[in-house]
Order: sequence, then C-alpha cells, then structure tokens
Amino acid sequence: MKTLKITTDNKISIIDVNLDDYRALQQEIGGYIETVHTQIMYDYFKAPVLMLVDEEGLIKNLPANAVASHFYGYQKHGHVIAGDAIFAISLGENMTGFGERDSEQWMQKMLNDFPVLVAEEK
Repeated sequence: MKTLKITTDNKISIIDVNLDDYRALQQEIGGYIETVHTQIMYDYFKAPVLMLVDEEGLIKNLPANAVASHFYGYQKHGHVIAGDAIFAISLGENMTGFGERDSEQWMQKMLNDFPVLVAEEK
C-alpha cells in the first residue's frame, strides 16, 4: 500500500510497503516498530494518522527526525523521534496507507507546510 516516509535527512517520499507485514515494516524502518499517535497528528491530518518509528532509535543514536519530532510533540515535552518515520491510518487494530492519490496530496501539503522537507528523487 502506498504511503509516506520521512527520513532523518528531511526527505519525503511515497513508498509502497505491506503494512500487514511486520518484517517488511522493520526492514523499511531499520528496527523494531513503535506506533506513535498524537493529537498534533490528528489535528493536522483530520484523521487517525499514526507514525511507525524505530523503537530503539535513541538507543541506536540515530539522527533526530525534525518533522516526526514535531508531530510527536517535541515542542511541548522535549523528546525527539530518532530515525525515519512511516505514516499510516489507524483502522482500529489494523492500519492502512494513504493510497497513491492521497499520498501525493499529503506530500505536497507537507512540502508546503514544512520548508525543511524536500521530495526524494526516485
């Protein structure tokens, strides 16, 4: 399923990953997956969006992800997201990607709203 990924070097891209396959997600993130959802993300996306991040990102000394940290609420509590982040939509105990069309639209909105982001060239 198509969805968005933001890397620690501020690149945003549309990826195609099976969100039902934990191993595929681990490979895409680079470690154990932690699911993060905040009011900030809900307010921004107007939907139950969540981020999938590396559970051990800080322990591994991965670089901070500026945009993911914003969505996590860094400005309020001071904790960052270390490592890449994948976005998904919560469907109760399941999740799905944004889909091709919505991924394109959300990527453009995020590129406009977060000047630090650049589209990753394919």
